[in-house]
Amino acid sequence: MKILGKPNIRIEGLDDLITGIKGKMDLSAVPQVVKKHGAQLSSRTQSNMQAAYTHGYSTGRTRRSVKPIFSDGGMTVSVGPTTNYFPYLEYGTRFMSAMPTLKPAFDVQSQMFINELKRLMQ
Repeated sequence: MKILGKPNIRIEGLDDLITGIKGKMDLSAVPQVVKKHGAQLSSRTQSNMQAAYTHGYSTGRTRRSVKPIFSDGGMTVSVGPTTNYFPYLEYGTRFMSAMPTLKPAFDVQSQMFINELKRLMQ
């Protein structure tokens, strides 16, 4: 999974997992897993945003901009907000505290994604 925007989070060890998957299974089920977890990451991120962005100036624009984008024949999904000010919300500034929404969603969803891929290898 990739995340759109300036923040860049990488999962280490996926190369070994992919090699194992290619050697042990038919990859036809993988796009469905990618689609499922991409949609869940998008939904989880939007839920986090709805809970975190409660200030009076919040318009919902960043939350609405989160959508999964699929590529590589369904083998890759990119999820993230497209507003240019999202990094300030996620990481904060010297004038405002961070309100992380994408990283917590990614941390949970990436583990679920990896576990499901590992189950496919068995």
